[in-house]
Amino acid sequence: KDWKAAEWAAAALAKPTAKPFFMALGISKPHLPFYVPQEYFDRHPLESITLPDFRLDDLKDIVDPHGRVTEKPSADFQWVQQDPRLHKGAVQAYLAATSYADDCIGHVLAALEKSPARDNTIVVIWGDHGWHLGEKLRFRKATLWAESTRVPLIIRMPGMKTQQDSPRVVNLMDLFPTLIEACGLPAKPEIDGRSIVPLLRDPQTPWPHVSVTVMGRGNASVRDERWYFIRYQDGTEEFYDMSRDPL
Repeated sequence: KDWKAAEWAAAALAKPTAKPFFMALGISKPHLPFYVPQEYFDRHPLESITLPDFRLDDLKDIVDPHGRVTEKPSADFQWVQQDPRLHKGAVQAYLAATSYADDCIGHVLAALEKSPARDNTIVVIWGDHGWHLGEKLRFRKATLWAESTRVPLIIRMPGMKTQQDSPRVVNLMDLFPTLIEACGLPAKPEIDGRSIVPLLRDPQTPWPHVSVTVMGRGNASVRDERWYFIRYQDGTEEFYDMSRDPL
């Protein structure tokens, strides 16, 4: 269905339009299940897979206010620990599904390159959440750790000539106010988030803001470029220096 959606978007971009337009395209992969054509698995041979770093004692220092350990290895992680080939196979499948998603997006971008709207269209590519592949002794999502809360974010504005990376921390809630400003539309001060247009002009510009992620009532993480703080409803807290201890 992802390829059909990409084909629809590509066909729509090929049609000239006299009015401004907004197009949203959701690509479900690399979401489970990892069913994609075999050619994408072949791009990532099992013997070439490098497992992400993890520590089997990683969860022992996460304790609640009473000193009780709050986390344990997930069932997925315990299952792949039976055999390194299982862990590599899971990573391979995720990479295969990601490559499939890349090709779907590439199909749309190729159509935009040939489109009448090529030079006057803002493109935003982002993921809705991260994904554990064994880090913190788990798979999947739904955690407040960086593997789950950090996402890809790529923005291309008309007139941009080269790729520039920004180390600043922003939030997906910033996308709406960013597009409002970039399109010259009236501001909406009542909505959350802030425009990151200044970072699109200069990716290195100072940015004294944090990013907050909430997961259910009373559970949240706060981070800037160096520090990462998590607090849960039961009072459990975690504090990381991401420059010295990215895990």
